[in-house]
Formats: sequence, structure tokens, C-alpha cells
Amino acid sequence: MPQRHTVLLATILALSAGVPAVPATAQEAPSTLPDLVLSALATHEKMVGAESSVRRAHADVKLAGSALLPHVDLNGRFTRYQNEVKFSLGEGESFVIQPLSDWNYSANVSQTLFYGLRPWRAKNVAKLRETSAKIQRLSTAFDLTLQVSQAFFDTIAARQGLEVRMAMEKQVKEQLRVARRRFEVGEVTSADVARWTAELAAARQAMVVSEGEAELAERRLARLAGVPAIDRLDPPPPVPAPEGEPTELERIALQQRPEMLALDTDLEAAGLMIKVEKGAWLPELDANLQYFGQRADFPSRNWLSLSFNLRVPIYDGGVTAARVARAREDQVMVEVLRSSMARVIRDQADRAAITYRTAVAALEAAETRKQAAREAHRQVEEAYAAGEATTTDLLAATSELTDARISAIIAHWSRELAAIALRHAVGLTPVPGVTLPGELNEPIPDSTGTETPRSTP
Repeated sequence: MPQRHTVLLATILALSAGVPAVPATAQEAPSTLPDLVLSALATHEKMVGAESSVRRAHADVKLAGSALLPHVDLNGRFTRYQNEVKFSLGEGESFVIQPLSDWNYSANVSQTLFYGLRPWRAKNVAKLRETSAKIQRLSTAFDLTLQVSQAFFDTIAARQGLEVRMAMEKQVKEQLRVARRRFEVGEVTSADVARWTAELAAARQAMVVSEGEAELAERRLARLAGVPAIDRLDPPPPVPAPEGEPTELERIALQQRPEMLALDTDLEAAGLMIKVEKGAWLPELDANLQYFGQRADFPSRNWLSLSFNLRVPIYDGGVTAARVARAREDQVMVEVLRSSMARVIRDQADRAAITYRTAVAALEAAETRKQAAREAHRQVEEAYAAGEATTTDLLAATSELTDARISAIIAHWSRELAAIALRHAVGLTPVPGVTLPGELNEPIPDSTGTETPRSTP
């Protein structure tokens, strides 16, 4: 009885706290495209690497900023000598120069006052590279979303194609049964029965192939999304495609694509790096404050000192000139890469727009073909039942209807994928309703999962 009361009390407390009293069953696998995209963004190794690059860039910002802050250190030492050393000035007046047990300590504060503006510019470069890393993470998310979308639509098309194959296999099986019965009463020949038998074998073969294609597509999607298995899939509503002339879409793409934003940031950072390297030709000035205490009396037990160190570079063997030249060539390489990327993005936007228009036209043609094939099959089937059409006519109509239905399925999902690809090409969020990582002011998670607040530039 006490044990029953304990269980009941635990159940009441769990329900009052909003926690299920029984172990939760495994969560249902994602079934929508946005859920699968979010799952891939949370588990795929490409996103893990992109997140790591962002954290590393954030650490570089802190590292570069440390040069602008004062450095404080404490030092201590203890020494045991063999003999004590004293310095006598006269009777009753002496100083201990080396105690038998000697010790000293110091506190040092150093601050860079001027270092050719390199620390400030280096920190700005680090901030730009952090921004570039975040934009690269967004670009990775864009590409991964497109891959998941393609695998999602391939899986749906394969499943629906399999359903069509299964339905046609049943229909052909029924026609074979009818043909055998009509052969028994002498209405058709044995050749007609053989044709339906061959058609049934072909339908079953096509169905087996479709089953393999659907299974392969499901497994590929599951691996890409980072889920154990794919159960049901909910087809998404029509994806809105961006509108505009090709030149307008290319202009939008050059303004919004993450790759161009990242290269613009890298170009600005490369320009700053030239100034950082040139800073080695400027004077350097730093200040040091020290408090020192010791056991010995000479020259004093403790003192406080402030010193300024000035360094004026005269000749460094051409090291700085070589570094400046290398930084300039790095900037040229970024400019070349940016120009190349702009051409690639124009081609992608142009190709995506043409592919989308083609997919829309293909879908309209496929729907027309499907309706016509369905009507033709209906009429041939009625004529075959009335003895006005041959078995060959009905076989041809059945095969055409199967091909038309599968073509319509492929055309439908090809149109949706083309719309997503066009959104990706012009820099819009590929899947509407999915927020991709990449905000420049969002917290930066560390490797343990906690978030580090983003410092304001």
C-alpha cells in the first residue's frame, strides 16, 4: 500500500509540473519539408563545421582586441644563498645586499600607446572576418536547404510513382483475368492472353524498380536530414517563385547572395590588411608601470617606476615591404574571386529563371497529356469491352496513361524544386517559413552549446 501511494504521489507531482508520468515515446519523424530542413541544419556536418568557423572567428576578434588592453602580471621569487652579504658604511651602519633567504616580488602593468595603428586595424579585420564567417554559414545553410528540398521532392515523386505503378499493376491483372475468361468462351485468342500476361510481367518489373527507387530516395533523404527513417511525407503548398525580368533577377542576386556579401567583406578586410602591414613602418610607443619589493635593503626595499619605450623602425631588411606587397596581391586575388563569383551567380540566376519557366510549361503540358491519356484510355476501354478495339489498342492506351501520370508527377515536383532553386539563386530563403542562421547580431554558441553574447562593434 505505501508503494502505491508513492507512485500516485509521483504521478500527481509530474502532472502538476507538466511532465509526463510515463516515459515519452519516440518523437514522430519529421514529415514536412521545413521540419526536415531544420533537422538537417541542426545535424549535418557541414553546418557543424560552419558553426565552428564562426566560433573561431569570434575567438580571433577577442584575440585581436587583447592587444588594445593593458597587460598585468605578478612575479615573485625566493632564493636561499649560502652566505649573507652586507655592505658597511661605518660603525653601526650597514646594508644587506644579499640576504641569506632572499625574496622579491613585482607587479607590472604594460599598455601599448601607439603601435602603428596595427592593433586597432587588426581588430577591425578580425571583425570583418567574423562577419564573413557568419555569411559563409548562411551560404552553407542555403546550399543544404536546396539539397534537402531536392531529396524531399525526389522521395515524394518516387512514392507517388510507385503508387501509380501499383494501381496499373492491379488494373493489368484484372484485364488479364478478363482476357482469360473471354478466351474460355472464344471471344479472344490465346495471343491476347499472352499479351496481357507479358504486360503484367512488365508492370510488376516496373513496380519492383519503382520500389527500389523509392527506398533509395527515402534513405538518402533520411541521411541528409539526420533522422533515423522517413515515414510519411506531407506535400508542401506551391512554392512562390520570385518574379521579374532576367536582368532584374541577376541584379537582386548580386545584392543578396551570401557569397557576394562574404566576398565584399573579405575585400574590405584585405584592404585593411595592407594598412596593418604598413603600420610596421610607423613608430611604436608603450608604457610600463612597475611596483617592486624585495628583502634586501639596497638600493631600497620597494619602489615604483613608470617608463615609456619608443621604437622607431629605420630598416628591417625589406620584411615590411614584402608583407605589404603580399597583402596587396591577396587583395587582388579577392577581387578576381569576386569577379568570378559574380559571373557564376549571373549564370545561376539566368539558368534558374529559364529552368523555372521551362518547368512551368512542362507541367502544363504534362497535365494536358495526362487528361488526354485518361480520356483516350476510357474510350479505348469502352471500345474494347464492346469488341470494337483490339488488345493491342488497350495495351497501348494503358501504357500511355501510366507514362502520362508519372510524367505529370515528376513535372509537378520539378516545378516546385525549380521555384526553390530560383529563390536560392537570387538570394531569397529557399523554403518559405524556414529561418536560416546568419543574423550578424545573433549570439554565438560555443562548442558546449551555451551562447556567448555578441559584442557591439
